[in-house]
Amino acid sequence: MRELDVLLERYLLTRWKLASPERQAEFVALLELPDPELAALCLGRVPSPPVWQALIAELTGSVSELSPSDAVYPPQVGQVSPVGGDA
Repeated sequence: MRELDVLLERYLLTRWKLASPERQAEFVALLELPDPELAALCLGRVPSPPVWQALIAELTGSVSELSPSDAVYPPQVGQVSPVGGDA
């Protein structure tokens, strides 16, 4: 799942080195979850358990730091041309 890959990679690139050993251990434990459970937690489909709330908040907070070049789909995908406009 590309969205999940981007989210987790961004955390590793921006926050991992500064994270406490405890937070790093939480992240490693989170990665041990089956992919569907990991995606549900990280993408906000299910509430996170108290033990992972702070970590999930850091992960999802990093979404706002993504640049347009990190987008899974180019901006033009899904845009509708105006009536009579060039397609």
